[in-house]
Amino acid sequence: MALLYPIFVFGLLAAGLPILIHLLTRKNRKTVVFSDIRLLQKIDAEESPRYKWENLILMLLRAFMCLLVALLFCQPVMKAGEGNIRTPGKGSSIAIVLDNSRSMGASEGGVKRYEKARERALEILDQLRGEDEAIAIFASSKTRASHASVTPYREEVREAIERSEVTPFASSFGTGIQLALDSLVKSSLPNREIYLLTDGQEDAFQSMPTSWPSGSDTVNGFFGYLGAQSGLPNVEISDLEVTPLSAKPGDAVRVTVEVLPHGKDLPSRLQLSVETGPNNRLSNEIAITPESRSRIDFNLTRSEDQVETGKIELQADVLDSDNTAYYTLPQTRPIRLIMSQGAGPNRTLLFLQNALSILAKKSFIPTLQAEVIEYWDLPSFVTREAADIAIVANPSSMDERWVRGLSAWMREGGQLIIALGPVARNTINQFLVPHWFPSRIESWETSVEESARASSLDYEHPWLDRFEDQEESNWQRVQFWRGWKFEGETQTPGGIDPIIGLNSGVPILWQRDIGLGNLTVLMTSLDDEWNDLPRQGMYLAFWGELLRSIAERKGLQPAFSAGSQIPLEVIRKDDRPTELKVIGPEGNEFPLAVAGQKLNQALFFSRTDHVGIYEVEFDESRVLQVSPSQFAVNIEPGEGNLSLYSESKISELLPFPVQSFREGESFAAQIIHARYGYSLWPFVLGGLILFIFLEARLGRPV
Repeated sequence: MALLYPIFVFGLLAAGLPILIHLLTRKNRKTVVFSDIRLLQKIDAEESPRYKWENLILMLLRAFMCLLVALLFCQPVMKAGEGNIRTPGKGSSIAIVLDNSRSMGASEGGVKRYEKARERALEILDQLRGEDEAIAIFASSKTRASHASVTPYREEVREAIERSEVTPFASSFGTGIQLALDSLVKSSLPNREIYLLTDGQEDAFQSMPTSWPSGSDTVNGFFGYLGAQSGLPNVEISDLEVTPLSAKPGDAVRVTVEVLPHGKDLPSRLQLSVETGPNNRLSNEIAITPESRSRIDFNLTRSEDQVETGKIELQADVLDSDNTAYYTLPQTRPIRLIMSQGAGPNRTLLFLQNALSILAKKSFIPTLQAEVIEYWDLPSFVTREAADIAIVANPSSMDERWVRGLSAWMREGGQLIIALGPVARNTINQFLVPHWFPSRIESWETSVEESARASSLDYEHPWLDRFEDQEESNWQRVQFWRGWKFEGETQTPGGIDPIIGLNSGVPILWQRDIGLGNLTVLMTSLDDEWNDLPRQGMYLAFWGELLRSIAERKGLQPAFSAGSQIPLEVIRKDDRPTELKVIGPEGNEFPLAVAGQKLNQALFFSRTDHVGIYEVEFDESRVLQVSPSQFAVNIEPGEGNLSLYSESKISELLPFPVQSFREGESFAAQIIHARYGYSLWPFVLGGLILFIFLEARLGRPV
């Protein structure tokens, strides 16, 4: 048994009050002389023992009544089901894993599964108090988290859940559970809970992790199973062809789509719409049969409008989620980059602007659209203009609105890069710890002659994966004589991904994921006052690799749509001709020849007319590197067959004990029951009422 509110235990001392009153009000026996005492002696002999026992019982009843009143305030509970009972009065760390895959858009009883899941997730947050921490994990094949780790800023977690929607992607629930457990086992709070909200689609549990974080079995698991039906209707796009590829305005286009319907109660006809401009939309219909592939072919003329992509929509989508395929037209969307400066001299952004001007002319760099804006306008601007990257030099004064605005933008996929300048400390320590920074920062400085140099580089990171080894790299020439470090830290703190570290042990460039986006921090200035990076040949390559990696991260590369031209960058070991092979999803081989004196060449692959994964094969003795070596075209158009795993089968796959929630009952009440067990207060209240009744019956007026 445990007490939800142990602070009221002190009330149990009140049970001694009736005993104390009884002892203090006892009267000494007196002898009274009467002329005739025969009648009084008879009464005393018959009634006195009865009063004595009644007084004793009354004293005990009143003592027990005080005990029960105090116990009623303490709220006693008894352990229920599996798992450890929650420690009342102590902080709790919880993770909510929300399945936001396509099947969660299915409706049951007029309510979508994901609407139920989101409502329950918010009820879970409503039960948190005080120092409790929370994190939300959105588990699809694009699994992401509301924060890098569990956070006491629960309102931000609530905002992330309220904004979340069903994605058109398949589920990867095991990845979501693993990410949640990684956060929970690192928490210092005694109570750790994980809430699983999923419809249990079979595909989501086909590839569960082979190992779990140490300590996973100490976590209490709670299961909200939302899959009430199997065989739900769903129409899956299994193939898409656009001919000719990347049609020009006015050209005829032939579109072929293959669909595979699953489940019961399917609509009898399927409507597909094709858009190649705001005023150019054509539709066609075809009869469909469950569990049988159907193909639809139709011709159209591409609109004269200058648009970025064409769009094919599946109109009879019984899951009511976005089953839309996009294909590339000649006008491609540029990377939108925003630059802003908080403090310091105006020349701070000059080096960067010069570098971007040079890079924008290179064929291997994605199309770039850059703009400098006012520092205070940054949060609203990046959201309004759908910016991909924001670079802030010398961050100065900020407020909660500024931080929250950029946090929301990053969680939706924005990339924020901060280069710290001379006024960073107070600002960072006041507003960004622990929102973005794991701990406070302090400055360091040395002489130019004793400058620190890069000694540890993460060559697996996209920014550095094309640079040579440290011994042969120009990074060893870069000098740093001023910068920032984490206050009191002797090593890199947890929660960040160091990219470049100095020989002094200080991380000079690091990154951390925030939702779908991430934060990158250069712990020194962006100009040449604190380092000589802008004057090194490495500087231009450094920003070029940034743009390339951001393009890949934003989905511009290497995930493409049918009809896209795929740029392949080939780095050869010598200038002899060689050949690459692109292997299509159906096993077809497409050769590409590489010749000429340039060791670094850009090729274009145009045969992306089928959905699936393409791989690039090359002779490693002749070619040093090809990027990308693998890319996807229109991957994950739907989830296919919506058959479900049973709740018990899923529980067997998990490393922690699980309690399940029941339909038709108050979810909030079930949470309290699952955490603390059976509540004993009705029994305590019943005993109290009984004792009050007995006391009233036995009591006598004075």
